[in-house]
Amino acid sequence: MAHYHLSDILQTHYGHYQQHHRLSHQQRLVCQRILACRTAALGQQQWQCDKCHYQQSVFCSCRDRHCPRCQGKQTQVWIDKQQQQVLQCRYFHLVFTLPHQLNHLTNSDEQAKQLYCALFEAVWQTLSRFGMSRKHLQGQLGCTAVLHTWGQTLTQHIHLHCLIPGGVVTAQGQWRGVKSDYLFPVKAVSKAFKAKMLASLRQRELTVAQADELIKKDWCVYSKACLYKAETVVAYLGRYTRKGMLHESRLKAVTKDKVSISYTDYRDNQRKVIQLKPVELIRRYLLHVLPKGVMRIRHLGFLANSCRRKKLANIRQQLCAQPVKKTKAAEPLGCWCCPQCETGRLKFMGLVPLLKVVEREAQLRLSG
Repeated sequence: MAHYHLSDILQTHYGHYQQHHRLSHQQRLVCQRILACRTAALGQQQWQCDKCHYQQSVFCSCRDRHCPRCQGKQTQVWIDKQQQQVLQCRYFHLVFTLPHQLNHLTNSDEQAKQLYCALFEAVWQTLSRFGMSRKHLQGQLGCTAVLHTWGQTLTQHIHLHCLIPGGVVTAQGQWRGVKSDYLFPVKAVSKAFKAKMLASLRQRELTVAQADELIKKDWCVYSKACLYKAETVVAYLGRYTRKGMLHESRLKAVTKDKVSISYTDYRDNQRKVIQLKPVELIRRYLLHVLPKGVMRIRHLGFLANSCRRKKLANIRQQLCAQPVKKTKAAEPLGCWCCPQCETGRLKFMGLVPLLKVVEREAQLRLSG
């Protein structure tokens, strides 16, 4: 089965795309990094088997957060770390979606940055208000919020995934758990979110197209029934927090004139294939390049970095629960089975100087 890479599409069509489309500095930088990823331009790593001394050279990766071939190791490390912070309680998954009339605010990096910050702010203000005002809670919530800007076909669809432990910490430090299957009434949350978001946009002096229409329409807030198992929560963390806009396994066919991409149509929950022109695929992909300085994942409330360790320890003491046990990975990070003897492990030996890589590439071209 053929494996296709986004870098191959960029290699062929990026020059043509540049001539007909305006790119921001960040978009241009991301394209350059993806094109250089795992090529001689970034140098090579030298690996050696600890049993048979077989050697293997691997091109370095660009490590850009928008690159579909990078972040594998960092993702696993991050998930393992988050796994230790999962509480033995119900969890709730809420999704706050912005109307498409606000998509125009992402046309410039500065406006996009303001829009995403306003979204995080409005969502957290909404959740905090309900956590403090609900009679059975009246305390501080915790939340892991993850920004997604894409839909299944890479169109612009700005929304925030929120994974929320089912309970609050009161001013006295007491834990109050949620007993219902849903965290808050969705319609009430939607109205409060709309008001907070529009107020935040006005505060930042962002011009909203069709403001009257936005005020009249209902805003979409999705609430999933609670999750009971900690293992399911960890799976959610991995799925929604580190997933990029396009996994390359979805590239089913690439020709000179079109690219076939698989996607899930949520209207009937079926897997389908859409065909795009290569230039259109590049355009849609670059829609989701975040401005420099925008954090896609934020921990809020009692899960904030400044107080998380202390408050989680206090909550676990009240729940009489221990941290979720760390599951063993199939392969240790940064350590792979030797393809020659199949019993040893490849160990990192060091970096090959870029000059030697270039010389080796030149020799291979001459010999070929």
